[in-house]
Amino acid sequence: MLDYKLYYWDLPFRGVFIEMFLADVGASYALHDASEIYPERSLKIENPGMAPPYLYDWKSKKYFAQLPAIMMHLAREYDYLPKRAETHTLALKILLDCNDVLLEITNYHGMVMWNKNSWDEFRNGRLADWMEIFEKTGLEHGLKAGGGYLLGTTISVADIATAALFGTMVYAFPVLEEDLQENAPHIAQLVKHVEARKPIQAMLERRRVVWERGYCGGQIESSLRKVLGQ
Repeated sequence: MLDYKLYYWDLPFRGVFIEMFLADVGASYALHDASEIYPERSLKIENPGMAPPYLYDWKSKKYFAQLPAIMMHLAREYDYLPKRAETHTLALKILLDCNDVLLEITNYHGMVMWNKNSWDEFRNGRLADWMEIFEKTGLEHGLKAGGGYLLGTTISVADIATAALFGTMVYAFPVLEEDLQENAPHIAQLVKHVEARKPIQAMLERRRVVWERGYCGGQIESSLRKVLGQ
């Protein structure tokens, strides 16, 4: 019997966070197109959410929505949260930071499409600042050139989320890898370290055949590719 059902589109964007986590812990899951719930049934499920991803937990027979909430649910279930109170709180903060970066890089769900001036301002300002925030957090809590993790000596949900955020970003838009190396070299190394974990590596190789270099899809992704010259 499966452990979970994951409802999302055939794009990495938010779904890859959950898939990477489930791969690392060896959980079984089935992928379902988000249209099975969104938008017609999105208010009808238990614990409704505004938009995908949705995760159905077979054990509890409940739906979960909102990416940070889903990741926290899984982290508790599989003991992927730091033990100390401070770093436990920081793990939640990092999940929320990841969600904020996704919101900002899509220009607030595509409220306005990117143009060259607005993108350059974001890329050299807030996006660079976000990278430095993750870098500083890691350096203050055990991440170093030779290894370590974002919040200590053991992998946690924070590491998987960080790798999902920046690994997906630079894979979809290789030109941004230089930005990550410049602003957050230890995070760039952490991304490679997490992506090289055998279950995650196998999942990414399999799914990237489908995703190719896709990111978030639609007009938002098109505007990103235009301003990045891709």
